[in-house]
Amino acid sequence: MTKMRDLHWKRIVAGGVVTHVISMGVLVAVIVGYSLVGTAGSGGKPDQLAIQQFSMVSGALLFPALTILITGVSAAWVAREVKSRTATSHGAGVGIVVGTLGLAFGALDLTMLVRFVTTVVAGVLGAKVHLALSVE
Repeated sequence: MTKMRDLHWKRIVAGGVVTHVISMGVLVAVIVGYSLVGTAGSGGKPDQLAIQQFSMVSGALLFPALTILITGVSAAWVAREVKSRTATSHGAGVGIVVGTLGLAFGALDLTMLVRFVTTVVAGVLGAKVHLALSVE
């Protein structure tokens, strides 16, 4: 059984925070790209309503999906530097950090609960995939 002192908390927190930073950066880049393409296509005058609608949809769909995917990758990154017996716990830790950050920025409803659980599962799966692919 993994004890709390066996976990590398700096790596877990770093993996969780970096996941959100990357997800937010990609979301901003996608929205800015859409705005630039829309502005060029309309002769220089941006359609504010279209940009706002795109931002809302991409924020509601793209950001959570991307965050969950990147959580798995971050958990695998964290798991590569730890003992194999603690890798799954580290993955769960990354998922919990990412999920908690998501809860801090969203409404506390059933959708956020599902995202939280899915994010933790993605962290565990990321660590397990890393273990399956690594040969010790």
